[in-house]
Amino acid sequence: MSSTRQPTRSENAGAVQRRCLPHINDSLLVENGGSMIHTSGRKRFDALDGAIACSLVLLFVVACSSDSTSPAPVATSIVVASGAAQTATVGSSLATPVVTKVTDQSGNPIVGIVVTFTPSAVSGSVSTNQVTTDLNGSASVTWTLGTVAGTDSMMVTAGSLTPVAVVATATPDVPASLTIVAGNNQNAPVGTTLATTLEVKVTDRFGNVIPNATVQWSDDAGGTLSATTSVTDANGIAQVQYTLGSTSGPEDVVATVMVGNVPMTTSFLETGN
Repeated sequence: MSSTRQPTRSENAGAVQRRCLPHINDSLLVENGGSMIHTSGRKRFDALDGAIACSLVLLFVVACSSDSTSPAPVATSIVVASGAAQTATVGSSLATPVVTKVTDQSGNPIVGIVVTFTPSAVSGSVSTNQVTTDLNGSASVTWTLGTVAGTDSMMVTAGSLTPVAVVATATPDVPASLTIVAGNNQNAPVGTTLATTLEVKVTDRFGNVIPNATVQWSDDAGGTLSATTSVTDANGIAQVQYTLGSTSGPEDVVATVMVGNVPMTTSFLETGN
């Protein structure tokens, strides 16, 4: 079977012009009651009226043939464009904003979409909870992390689009507390190793434990330490063994953590019998 070619928009318009604009014959004569009447003037007016009418028809055909009903773009997805997986100290703002982008099915940006940013209960706050996408389809916020060290999370939503999650890592602040965990106030014969290991815990101002902090150890009574420095573990704890000196009586063992150039200390009191 052969296919029938549909006429183009210009061909349709041309057909209308040919039908509506016949040739005008200025020398046409007609007989009226036995006399000849020159009708060129009337034909001109008739042709002019027809031309006006056909122009309107032509405009209608062109308007109806034009594609003026393109569908409005529809948002189909939201993604994190930048600012994910950052690391910062607890209670501080991330170095760069969290930026999301809303697009249609062809990847074109969609403007005017309200995006909502919602950190989890212990994951801090954002500069504003709702942002409307700009001409680039982007919406961004500044995220201040929570005060609990670990992984912070935030959900980003935009209407019925599939939500996206953003995560960041909150690291402990500088040491703010050095406390004794175990080994204080022991009694033993002089020259013997204490039964309980001396342990201290290092935390920040929010109570987060601080791993990998260096603790310095010293004593004032001639005893022996198993190490002069130790490093806190994942629980913020550092430990050392202590052997009493040869003289009976109280012995002080001091644990020190440096905060910048400022020492932070705590003391154990042990007694040799």
